[in-house]
Amino acid sequence: MRATPFLFVLLMVYAGAGHAALGASPEQFNAEATSIVSNVTAAGLKYLTRDTTLATGTRVSEYVSDNGVVFAVSWDGPMLPDLKALLGKYFDTMVAESAKSPRAGRSRVEVNLPEVVINSGGHMRAFEGSAWIPAEFPTGFSADDVH
Repeated sequence: MRATPFLFVLLMVYAGAGHAALGASPEQFNAEATSIVSNVTAAGLKYLTRDTTLATGTRVSEYVSDNGVVFAVSWDGPMLPDLKALLGKYFDTMVAESAKSPRAGRSRVEVNLPEVVINSGGHMRAFEGSAWIPAEFPTGFSADDVH
């Protein structure tokens, strides 16, 4: 019984370290493959693109600034990634904004606020989306660069 509190604390620390999101450090996925590409904007500022293929076949791209913060993400594939983990604190914003305009059937979620932009849509076996923090874009980077 003495090991139970220790195990609980260990699991809580591990769970916290394993999840990051938009506006934080890159996500630690249970993935089949990850590639990292260094990019340079027209203004000469660097950022990384971290492309990960999840076990579900969905591809997630994270755009990471030179200070290690994810400023944009995109996804496409047969299943939605864990949007709560991927969007972090912005997940609640997406839920709140999408509740303002109820829709039936297939639909897109579009959030366009000064602090965050989120687009998500699709259907079974064909989901896609993107999200970004405009204020965190490196100089020379634009929303058109998120794909």
